[in-house]
Amino acid sequence: MKNKPMYMIVKEYILSKIKKGELSPEDRIPSEKELMDLFQVSRITVRKAIDELSVEGYIYRLQGIGAFVQKPLPKTQAVSSKLIGVFLTTASDVLSVGILRGLEEYLSTLGFHPVVQFSDGDENSEKEKLDRLIQLQVAGFIILPHLCSLSDQTLFDLVKQRRPVVFVDRTVEGLEYHSVQSDNQKGAYDMARHLLEVHGYKRITFVSWESTKVSSVKERFQGAKKACDELGGSLQLIQIDKSQIRDLRHTIKKSDAIFACTDLLAVEIISQLQTYDIRIPEDIAVVGFDDRPFSEFIQPKLTTVRQYPEKIGEKAAAVLISLLAWNNIEEQVHYIPTKLVVRNSCGCK
Repeated sequence: MKNKPMYMIVKEYILSKIKKGELSPEDRIPSEKELMDLFQVSRITVRKAIDELSVEGYIYRLQGIGAFVQKPLPKTQAVSSKLIGVFLTTASDVLSVGILRGLEEYLSTLGFHPVVQFSDGDENSEKEKLDRLIQLQVAGFIILPHLCSLSDQTLFDLVKQRRPVVFVDRTVEGLEYHSVQSDNQKGAYDMARHLLEVHGYKRITFVSWESTKVSSVKERFQGAKKACDELGGSLQLIQIDKSQIRDLRHTIKKSDAIFACTDLLAVEIISQLQTYDIRIPEDIAVVGFDDRPFSEFIQPKLTTVRQYPEKIGEKAAAVLISLLAWNNIEEQVHYIPTKLVVRNSCGCK
C-alpha cells in the first residue's frame, strides 16, 4: 500500500481542526510558513493542500493576509465546472505531451478533468476549438499560444475579461498574462557562456523559426546576448523558414557556432550542413534547446538545454487552481529551472 502524499496529510490536519471546531468560520488558518515548518515540507506541498481546501469551499484567501475558514457555502457558490480547457500544439509534440501529463496528474488529484484541444497553428481552426471549450463552460484555460493567437479575438476577450487563463511555455507579445515558462533566459545564457568560455568561440549565430514576438524566442536570444556582452562575443539573430536552412552553410565563414532556438531546428541545420560535407563541430559547432529524446542519439550528439515540461504542466495547473480559488495571484510569470546538457556537437569530447 502506497504512503499517503504529504499534501494530503497537511490537508487532513487543517480539515480536522475545522471539523473539530478548533478553527471556526473566519478564523485564520496556520500560515504557509508555519505549515512548512510543522510538517517539514515544501511550499508547493502546502499550497496543494490549501488549493484543495479552497476549491472544496472549506477556506478562502485574502491576498497578502492569509487563508481563513469559510462559512459553509451553498453548492451553487462552489466552482460550477470541473472541466479545464487545455489548448496545446499537436499531440505528437514531446513538449505538449509532457505538459499535459504534468497538469493532468495535478488536476486529477483535485477532481478536475482536462478537455484537450490541439492546435495546428491555423487561425480559423484555433478560434473554432477555443470557442468549443467556451461552449463546454470550462472553469478555466491552460493555453500554449502561437503567433496566430494574436488575431484570435476570442482569446483576447478571455484575457481582457480576466478569466482564469494560464499560458504555458511562452506568451505572445500583446497577450501577456499569467504564465508558466522555462527559465529560457538563464538556459540560453548558460549555453552561450559555455560556447564562449570553454571553447573560445566569439562569433555566434542565433537561429529561430519564430520571431522574438514569442517570449521564449526573445528570452533565449536575450540570455545568449547577455553572455556575449559579458565575455566579449558577438551574436547575430537570423529568423528563417525550412527552405532557407540550406543557406546557413554560408554562415560558417563568419560564425564559430550556431545556437538553434530548438532541438528540432538544430537537427535540421546539422542535417543540411552535413549534406555539404560541413563537419560538426570541427567546421562549426551547432547547439540546441529542449533536450528532446533524439538529441543524444544523433551524430554528433547534441549539446542542448534541458526543459522539464511535466513540471511546467504541474505548476500551470497549480496556478490555475489558485486563480479559481482566490480570483487573482500577485506573481504573473512563473519560471521552471533549466539545465545545460553538454554532449559533442559543441566540440566537447
